[in-house]
Amino acid sequence: MIVLLITVHHAYTQDPIKIDSLKICLESSKEDTSKYKICRELSEIYTKTDLMKSLQYARQALEHAKKSQQKVLETRAQILVGNSFLFLGIWDNAMGNYLSALKLAQDNDFVGEELVSLTSLGIIQDRLDNFDQSLEYYFKALDIYNRSIADKKSLNGVKKIQALYNNIGNIYSSKKEYETAIEYYLKGLDLSEKALDNQNIGNICNNLGKLEIERKNFEKAFQYLNKALEARQKENNKSGIAKSYLFIGNYYQAINQLDSSQIYAERALQTGLEMQEQLTIENANNMLFEIFMQKGDYKKALEYHIQFKNASDSLINKGKIEEMTRLQMQFEYAKSEQEREESREKMRYAYIIILSGLILLIIIFGLLFFLGRSRNKRIKLQKEKLEEDMMIKNKELTTNVIYLMQKNELIDNITSRLLNLKEKLKPENKEPVQKIIYDLQALTNNDAWNEFEIRFQNVHEQFYKNLQQKFPDLSPSEIKLAAFLRLNMSSKEIASITGQSINSLETARYRLRKKLGITNQEVNLVNFLLNI
Repeated sequence: MIVLLITVHHAYTQDPIKIDSLKICLESSKEDTSKYKICRELSEIYTKTDLMKSLQYARQALEHAKKSQQKVLETRAQILVGNSFLFLGIWDNAMGNYLSALKLAQDNDFVGEELVSLTSLGIIQDRLDNFDQSLEYYFKALDIYNRSIADKKSLNGVKKIQALYNNIGNIYSSKKEYETAIEYYLKGLDLSEKALDNQNIGNICNNLGKLEIERKNFEKAFQYLNKALEARQKENNKSGIAKSYLFIGNYYQAINQLDSSQIYAERALQTGLEMQEQLTIENANNMLFEIFMQKGDYKKALEYHIQFKNASDSLINKGKIEEMTRLQMQFEYAKSEQEREESREKMRYAYIIILSGLILLIIIFGLLFFLGRSRNKRIKLQKEKLEEDMMIKNKELTTNVIYLMQKNELIDNITSRLLNLKEKLKPENKEPVQKIIYDLQALTNNDAWNEFEIRFQNVHEQFYKNLQQKFPDLSPSEIKLAAFLRLNMSSKEIASITGQSINSLETARYRLRKKLGITNQEVNLVNFLLNI
């Protein structure tokens, strides 16, 4: 038997004093929240004895919940009304209430109520033999429960998860997957026994008994069925007791003890009529029809078959199935429409964010462009100024080089003339003249180079640093030669400044190439030095 995972806080027997006390409190109460709680309690009490009164108070609870404007109370009241319709066998109405509860729960993040609503909708689908749809609802509910356990969060209103295990077991039992069904039944039974939960002990043992009958394990089946009946009698649960009568009647029918089967079927029918529970009435009439057919009493069998058909027709017909399908489709459409609207809203926000981001990027790029343009302009001006300064310095350096060359040529000319003159002088006068020649030659070498080096470093300061860093083994004379060559001076021009011969300079150039690592003869020495 399928059971509801309802948000019942306490189990009640039908205590007339308790009922009268609650009714007095209901009349004197002023607040809708208090009225909701009282009506809910009355509905739960009557669930076991008078389903029409249970429905009456469930509807009143829903009215007061709506007036209180507390969505969580409204959600629970929708479930309560749905339960009453389900017990009465009015499944289309039950589905409508459960779907309303599910929407409220999902819209307001009532996780416990969402679990209960999904479980209840799974029960409806089971009644319609839509087993896969039913399992889908049940596993969604079980997933919510498992996530709440993992996150250590309490589920408001959910007290008996064992009922969900029972319902999942029922689906697998209906699909003849008995081992899986037993696995879920036993999970639920273990939890129920630990919690001393007679209601679910009765439900689960009844279902285990039914399963064992189908497997022909009659002794085991009878043990489970008796255990179920005892648990329900402890609770004085007439609805549950009626269902136990049906299952025990089915057990006796299976072992061909028809008289005993008839007794239990008649007890179930009587209790079902008292409770106005259509499903119990339908099942009891059908069992009695089968029993009298087996006994050969066709007249009696016909009477019960007619009653069975009447109960079955009132329980569900084509129109109700269509209505339930419509309700399901309407709910799914409303949910998908809501999801689409939420998606559109997210897209609108995304577009706004993207557009704002693009505008911001355009502004930033604009600023960067203008700043970059301004910076480039400054750099260009600085570069032009540096180039202009460099040009001026290079001109000065070139002028200085020309001056040095002219100066050295003049000194060389004077030296040559002195040398010619010395040959004509008396011996005592030759030595002073020779000393003057030596002084002039020394002055040419040192002063020329020192003056040139100072001016060169002012213009090409980085060249010296790079040259000494890359080629630390160069001698001072080689560094001097490299500086002259960087100015693209010929050997003749260098010779006029340094006083060296052309041949000596050519040899020095060869040694410099070797130290600079220039082995390829096609590499121009001057171009190489210009890139340092």
